[in-house]
Amino acid sequence: MRRIYIEAFAGLLLLFTMSLMAYEFIVYQINTDYDYVLEDLEGAAFREVLMSISESQGEKEALNVLRDFINQTAKTLTVYPVSKAPTEVKNYFGGDRTHLFTFYDDEREFWFMLSSPEIIYRVKPDVESSLRKAIAFDDDLLWGFILAGFFIFTSVFIWFLSRRVRVLEEATVKFAQGNFNSRAPTGSRYRVGSLNDSFNYMADKISDLITSNRSLTNSIAHDLRTPIFRIQWQAEMLQDESLTRVQHEKIASIIEDTEEMEQMVDELLYFAKVERPDTILNIEPIALRAYIVGLINKLPNNHSNMLVLDVPETMIIYADSALVKRLINNLLSNALRYVDQEVRLSANQDEDAVFIIMEDDGPGIPIEHWSAIFEPFHSADPSRNKSNTGFGLGLAIVKLIIDRHGGNIQVGASSLGGAKFTIRIPRLSHSTDNL
Repeated sequence: MRRIYIEAFAGLLLLFTMSLMAYEFIVYQINTDYDYVLEDLEGAAFREVLMSISESQGEKEALNVLRDFINQTAKTLTVYPVSKAPTEVKNYFGGDRTHLFTFYDDEREFWFMLSSPEIIYRVKPDVESSLRKAIAFDDDLLWGFILAGFFIFTSVFIWFLSRRVRVLEEATVKFAQGNFNSRAPTGSRYRVGSLNDSFNYMADKISDLITSNRSLTNSIAHDLRTPIFRIQWQAEMLQDESLTRVQHEKIASIIEDTEEMEQMVDELLYFAKVERPDTILNIEPIALRAYIVGLINKLPNNHSNMLVLDVPETMIIYADSALVKRLINNLLSNALRYVDQEVRLSANQDEDAVFIIMEDDGPGIPIEHWSAIFEPFHSADPSRNKSNTGFGLGLAIVKLIIDRHGGNIQVGASSLGGAKFTIRIPRLSHSTDNL
């Protein structure tokens, strides 16, 4: 908002300055300046008044009147012999001229002659007088008020605009965080031109597209189950037939592939379930160490022996136990898929959150994949070998579960040499989560 304010203030000031310059150019350079014309006429009339006084009462009385006028109007009077007058003045009085005995130079100083053509009088404002200083101060004060007016106007304008932009920004952030029902208010007190309507139009289109995509994925996953089951059933029936060894091997390969497809369908359905924004979490207290130990005990012995657990006995988290189970199982299976000798699972906490850290001594994840590792179907292995990489949904599900609990997850390099996942879950989650 600071940049918007500076740009608005600078723009208004520039516009005002250019308007003044345009006015001065049009009025003073192109057209006749009638203020100057009037001033020339007033100067000639003033000289005529002095000449009338000089003719009726004498030149001395005329000069006295002139000096009284000069003193009372905060001006100065200077007398020049023609020979010492500025060239501009001498040229004017020596050539053709509009007013025979009066002249205003470029500085608008008044030059005139009385009865003697050898003497020229100059009248100009006395800038050192208190009256002129007060006038100059008032002029400067006017510019101060103009600048202050610009400042106040832009401040109030930006304040009103920022309020409306902030409301639109909040709706945008909620939409970006997965609340696809978020819309910008369209009341007159919240509108930023047509931007609110444009945002809502865009949000409707994106929401419809995402809903359609989710429905399509869910429907395809559901519809795939039946043909997969039929293929499995028919393949298993064929295994009971009298076939050659090669035929049995091919049927076993078919069954293995269909089981893999079934697992992928299950992953897709679970991903769609967790991704639904209308599901409510069943938040409950979980004794984290005992909970993890229970999950580890279900692992094969050769896997559980690789695990090093460093979780305090008294640590409690508030979360949906079913989702936490899937979260930990996905991370464990991911770590055990690449581990060499050790997987370390540790946890700590501060006043606001619980931190769960999973790391291994495997090959790790290349840094160029860190930003995309939690995207669905992303794989750091270009060969996409399912025995090594899975289906590309495990970490995406982990990210969704953590997001649903208001936490976050980061990937990095472990001191063991492999990958390191750091999970942050707020210590108090909201059971009415509808994200």
